[in-house]
Amino acid sequence: MMISACLVNPVRLTVTVRRAGLLRTAVNHTLVRTTTSTSGSSTMEIDSYAMFSRNQYDAHRLTRDMLEVSMERLASRCKLEGDAEPKQNQRRLLADLGSADGSSSLVTLDFAVRCLQSNCDTIDGYPLLNITFEEHPASDENKLKSTLESNKEWFERNGITWNVLMKSFYEPLFDRNSVDFLMSYICLHWLDTTDLPEGESISHWKTLGDENRTEACDWVHINEATAPLRVQEAWRSKLAINHLAKFLALRARELKPGAEMLLVMVGHPHEFVTLKDGTGPLTRAMKRCIEKGKLRSEILDKTVVPYFLRTVDDVRAAVIVAETFEIDNETPGAKLELIDCRSIAAVTKDDDNGMDGIFDLFWSIHVHCIQAASPTEVELESIKAESRQIFDEVYDSNEGVPSTFVACTLRRRQE
Repeated sequence: MMISACLVNPVRLTVTVRRAGLLRTAVNHTLVRTTTSTSGSSTMEIDSYAMFSRNQYDAHRLTRDMLEVSMERLASRCKLEGDAEPKQNQRRLLADLGSADGSSSLVTLDFAVRCLQSNCDTIDGYPLLNITFEEHPASDENKLKSTLESNKEWFERNGITWNVLMKSFYEPLFDRNSVDFLMSYICLHWLDTTDLPEGESISHWKTLGDENRTEACDWVHINEATAPLRVQEAWRSKLAINHLAKFLALRARELKPGAEMLLVMVGHPHEFVTLKDGTGPLTRAMKRCIEKGKLRSEILDKTVVPYFLRTVDDVRAAVIVAETFEIDNETPGAKLELIDCRSIAAVTKDDDNGMDGIFDLFWSIHVHCIQAASPTEVELESIKAESRQIFDEVYDSNEGVPSTFVACTLRRRQE
């Protein structure tokens, strides 16, 4: 696929790491963000999302302490395993699942690598790394590779090799016992859309707990207060918990004994979904369009956003289910232990573009879900315009949009 209109913007960062009570700061390390013209397709409008996903970087920033301690433990494992069984040129496998265009991933990985190196006794003791960047196969592989190739100097300076893996993280990704550390940011709230009856679209999920679709026009996000409680519970038990349990069991088989994964997902509550009066901005916009004669009601009936915003309790429930989740007659999830799980309050905002940037992020996340219901172009533009108006009515660009992230660290037990 051809890449056009390539624009390179440097992102400068200051990384602070602690070792033995001392504070060390590495300054002005430059990573490069690459954006390209729109191409590819996925559940989200991935090209637009990549551009505006920086507005969700709080998910990375507010979990730095969890990443730092994971890197400290990885450094200890590397030393112990190296002393016990030294292997020249052995590379440790790190994985980032749901990399999008790679920009946010690289900033976070730069922090992780420096934390890891700061816990090594000498430069010669720095572990050799290979990093796998995984992204959904419907996304733009060329865009991801372009970002990574634009940061060739960073990889070379740290002696890191890399590869791209275009697969769904709801399927096997790596060999057994091969991964040393795995991270995933702002992805796992999306559900496994392969878990649908043959021939059905995601609209089918509106029938869970509401077989006759009597309340299908009351919601598009399952976490909206206007979604019936029986439907929410059906999604929680049949989709959200099971899908996360499947993911955990798959990764447990791929992690080395003692290896960890850090998972950060959008959590509940989030005002992109539930406003103070209960109805989410997208549902509200679509209802207004129907009232004005600009949208067929059947489009709202069919529109559903296939994600579930979990709580800490939902994650804990999934870990328990993962213990009995069978893969090839095995239960690898039984080897996982939950080290840390927390709910983190955050704010989604855009200091440069104000409400336009916040809305563009929202629209890039949700537009493909609306398109799946087959609106006309005129109907789609009406929904967009009405949604934008609602954003001006209910949000303050200076305060941003209140949001929540759920973050957890899990480790595979030593055997």
